[in-house]
Amino acid sequence: MAVINHPFGALGNPALTNTGAQALTIDKSYTVVDGVTVEATGARTLNLTIDAGVPLGAQLFVMSKTNGTETTVFGTGITGATMTGVAGKTICALFIYDGTTFVQAGAEQQID
Repeated sequence: MAVINHPFGALGNPALTNTGAQALTIDKSYTVVDGVTVEATGARTLNLTIDAGVPLGAQLFVMSKTNGTETTVFGTGITGATMTGVAGKTICALFIYDGTTFVQAGAEQQID
């Protein structure tokens, strides 16, 4: 995993696999989830383990690129609307930590 500099310390940058359950540990105040480098070929379910040191208001930016209409479902530790892909397109959503779970902060956006 590459270390990305961020004004308040290292930025988390975990990557997703192409399909299935995705178990991620969140331990930074800002994390960008890379679901683009490996394009989805099946449904993904994102499950988070949130480190005790993650502060209230931490941000999680989820990016997902799909082969077709594959979905990203939000499971443990994250609450949001299921993302449904569009072939070859990238969809993003922002989540904010409320002290218990990451909650979707607004509508998802297709960026390409």
